Amino acid sequence: MDELNNIAPKLSKIKKDNPFKVPDNYFDDFSARLQMKIDAENAEPKKKENKIIQLIKPALGLAAGFALIFMLAYWPLNTFTKKQMAKNNDTELETNEMLYASMVEGIDLNSFYVLLDDQNGEVHFDDDDLVDFVNTYSSDYEIFSETNN
Repeated sequence: MDELNNIAPKLSKIKKDNPFKVPDNYFDDFSARLQMKIDAENAEPKKKENKIIQLIKPALGLAAGFALIFMLAYWPLNTFTKKQMAKNNDTELETNEMLYASMVEGIDLNSFYVLLDDQNGEVHFDDDDLVDFVNTYSSDYEIFSETNN
C-alpha cells in the first residue's frame, strides 16, 4: 500500500466501493414482470409487411448500391480521364505544330517553288504563309532584286 501511495497518491485516495447497485425490491417482483412481458409479446399479433414493400426493398437496396458505386468510382474517373485526354490532345497539337514548323524550316527554296507550282497537290498556301516563308528565308536585298527582274 505504501508503494501505491508513492507511485500514485491521488489513485490511492479513491474509495474502493462498487458504484453500481440494484434498485430496491427489484428481484421481489422480477418474475411477475418478466411473465407479463412474455405474455404481451405472445398476445400481440405480428404485423406483416406489405408484400409489395417486401419485394421492392431488395431492388431499392441494389439501386442505391449502384448509385453509390457510380458516384464514388465512375463519375470521378470519367471526369479526370476527360481532362487528361484534353491535356493529351493539347500536347499532340503542340507536337504536330512543332513537326510542321520543323518541316517548313527544313524545306529549300526549290522544293518550295515546286510545291507552289504543283496544281494536283493537296497542299495549299494562303498569302500569309507565303509572306512568312519569304520573310524567313530571304533577305530584303533578295526580295528587292527578285521584284525588279
